[in-house]
Amino acid sequence: MSEQLHEFLEKEKIETEVAPVIYRSWQRSLDFNVNRSNISQNMILSAHHLRELKDTQIDLIQAAEPVLPYLFKLLVSANYLVLLCDKNGFILDSLGNGPFISKAQRVHLSPGVNWREDVKGTNAIGTALSENSPITVSGWEHYVKENHFLTCSGVPIIGVQGNTLGVLDISAEIGDDQNRILQLTIMGAKMIEQNLQALDIKRQLNYYEQGAKLAIELLREGFISINNLGVITDINSVGASLLGRKREDVIGKTATEVFSAPKSWALYNKELDLRLKGNSGQEVVSKLKPVMDNSGKSIGAFGVIRSDIPLEPPQSWVGSSPASKQILERVQRAASTQSSILIQGESGTGKEVIARMIHDLSPRREGPFVALNCAALPSSLLESELFGYADGAFTGARRGGQPGKFELAHQGTIFLDEIGDMPISAQVALLRVLQEKEITRVGDSKAHKVDVRVIVATNKNLQALVESNTFRLDLFYRLKVISIELSPLRERLEDIRELVPYFINRFCAGFSRPLLGVDEDVYRYLSAHPWPGNVRELENCIEAMVAMASGPSLTVNDLPPELKNRPVLESNSEEPPALLEQQTRQTIINVLEQTHCKIAPAARILGIGRNTLYRKIKELNIDIDNL
Repeated sequence: MSEQLHEFLEKEKIETEVAPVIYRSWQRSLDFNVNRSNISQNMILSAHHLRELKDTQIDLIQAAEPVLPYLFKLLVSANYLVLLCDKNGFILDSLGNGPFISKAQRVHLSPGVNWREDVKGTNAIGTALSENSPITVSGWEHYVKENHFLTCSGVPIIGVQGNTLGVLDISAEIGDDQNRILQLTIMGAKMIEQNLQALDIKRQLNYYEQGAKLAIELLREGFISINNLGVITDINSVGASLLGRKREDVIGKTATEVFSAPKSWALYNKELDLRLKGNSGQEVVSKLKPVMDNSGKSIGAFGVIRSDIPLEPPQSWVGSSPASKQILERVQRAASTQSSILIQGESGTGKEVIARMIHDLSPRREGPFVALNCAALPSSLLESELFGYADGAFTGARRGGQPGKFELAHQGTIFLDEIGDMPISAQVALLRVLQEKEITRVGDSKAHKVDVRVIVATNKNLQALVESNTFRLDLFYRLKVISIELSPLRERLEDIRELVPYFINRFCAGFSRPLLGVDEDVYRYLSAHPWPGNVRELENCIEAMVAMASGPSLTVNDLPPELKNRPVLESNSEEPPALLEQQTRQTIINVLEQTHCKIAPAARILGIGRNTLYRKIKELNIDIDNL
């Protein structure tokens, strides 16, 4: 029957044996200039790019996961391939075995290969997408001659919002029961669509559950008022900021409408770490209280009774060492500007604390502070998280789309932590935002103006990343307008005497136990530790000590083993900084003696680099040859 295709190609004349849908596809293939003999330029994704594509199609793949093996069992013969494709014609997954697989692989009927009509001509996958309807393409109906041995049935997979998400395809050698294969493919596509609906319902229920938790927390804190009909009757400025919305956009709406949306609870800081200043000329938060009956039980309607309750000041940098003073002076100056800021420092040094301080001290303090850890998301999702996405941009996208972090931070500050882990593609998009002051949601063509102050942080050497071509040079200079370097805790050990009481107060309050004291000997051991995890490590250490302490004060016995077993300087009456220098010198000497003056193992024990250790030996006049 290939004469019909030949006659079409030569005279563009249709024969009675050719179905209209096949004729239309042939015409498109001809317009696409597809080579009729064979495909010399296949569109094939690398393994890395296929993984990235599959990361964006998680719902579709999850919905199809139980369906593909079920269909394969129904086919009885092993000489078939069951294929799952995305809406752009890329094969995402396949299931099959037997001799047919090797034949199919010769024409690249395998994962990572694109089978759109403009690439492969008339075929079940591409034509089902173009026609948006089920189809079987058999033998000579394939536009490309090398595919004439195939019989393939393709059925579009329709998502819960009515958009085409992909294609299910069953392929075999020509001669099999075409009608039966098409009916099985239609059944499989319907099963995948039902699974997609189940996933959507599960996600919606999760949104409601998360939203309900957020609503309860805001009610408990007295930041919002909801009547017995579920309508929000009032919300104060704190509650509105936690939702990332304006008061007037929330009041009058139902709690279901507001709290079921991910943008309501995804921004929510579960610890309610929003603290405003006290009474001395500072702002005071008004809290909303639930209405109770005479027995003290809530009657369901929440009133708008206000009580002025001062909250704690915002969390700030703790420490007054020379290094800390230098950092804080730079923070004060940087906060008054609108420039981008790069904060560099080891993990646990307090980069987000500094970013929040800059925001709280800046003219943008009334706007939102939105933080995102660039290393916490796969590269395929980072851009949609930063810039949002349009309706139907990808599988699982919410109806109406979703704003990104930049939109949510409008007229405020966005803090991008671990910027050194941002993939190149997202770096390009971020550079464009910094240049144009506007964002475009993923899957959208409309640009949105944004007014955002950008603060980024990293524990990596960005200059080295630039030199290794893993970080863009132009973006580096855009971000590093103002640079703030945070000293590690081992270089500002004096701050430990302020940090320890601060953490003890916080954890005693959190554990609802009386305030604990701390023995002086504890500080000697704390000062001898190199603190590779910096302030975060110290915080965890004090939390564990407070939780397990049995007496009225923290003692050396409460210290974790790795601190108790470290050599320390004997107690004396000297005051810092002389005490600090002597402690440091003696600690280095003890470790050098322990390692027989071998620099590399000594540096590892101390948690510092070899060059740093050499410098300290010289600064502290340690005679290593006579130890």
